[in-house]
Amino acid sequence: MGIFVAYIFFTMTGLLLMKFSQEGIVFALENGSFNLHINITMIFALVMYGISFLLWTSLVVNNDLGFILPFSTAVVNVLSVTAGILLFDESMTPLKALGIALAVCGVVIMNLKG
Repeated sequence: MGIFVAYIFFTMTGLLLMKFSQEGIVFALENGSFNLHINITMIFALVMYGISFLLWTSLVVNNDLGFILPFSTAVVNVLSVTAGILLFDESMTPLKALGIALAVCGVVIMNLKG
């Protein structure tokens, strides 16, 4: 469970830092020179996301794929929508609310013993 919590933490931190960076990674070829522009916030975002990927590999290897993939996807989706609403003033639409509810219900149903 500790690796899962760490995975969620690093994934969400990486995603939020990407959003806070307010600019992507810019690749350019100008006058025969390759230029790369990336701000410090995006660098930290990529480090966090890289760590989350390493943790993800451990989760995939050590858990049932049919459980860990839908479960982690649902958690990240719910947290991402919530963060978007709270931190970035994104709107909560009825369809987003329905999607969150369905994601949570899906994880619960998948984990029922029966």
